[in-house]
Amino acid sequence: MIVKLYLKRDTSELYARFEVLDEKGMPKYTVRGKQTPSGESEQIRDINGVTVCKIRRLGFQSLSAYSITVGSESARLNIAVSGGVASARFRGISFVLRGDVTAGNYDILDADNSVVCAVSKDFAKRAATLTVYLEERELFCIAAAVCLDSLSMDLSPALQMI
Repeated sequence: MIVKLYLKRDTSELYARFEVLDEKGMPKYTVRGKQTPSGESEQIRDINGVTVCKIRRLGFQSLSAYSITVGSESARLNIAVSGGVASARFRGISFVLRGDVTAGNYDILDADNSVVCAVSKDFAKRAATLTVYLEERELFCIAAAVCLDSLSMDLSPALQMI
């Protein structure tokens, strides 16, 4: 089943980061986060307030490393930036990125090159649209989009994912 979600920035609270809305515009998840001495910590929570995914970010000068945990499964997203170009690698999950992150248009591919999630900007809704083709990977797709959205705010518009 294909799932369409909207990732929208949320500045309503001190620790609010994003709101994830379903196809009808109803809240499905919230993303909350805070700075820690070792980096950033974020949580994706369902509408009942239960944490369903954790994201930890360790930021360095030219490398951002994200640890994403959903249940007992975890993955790592490493993004190296050099000369305005980013190289992203997933570890622990067979995802690959293709597209332009700063423009908000990219795909998350599986090892067989099938599209797991397509991400695009929806300027009318002021949100990123996530079209998830592999429902069991929904939370990993949302977490990756959260990480990449944070990255795209820090870099130049010429950034291209390889």
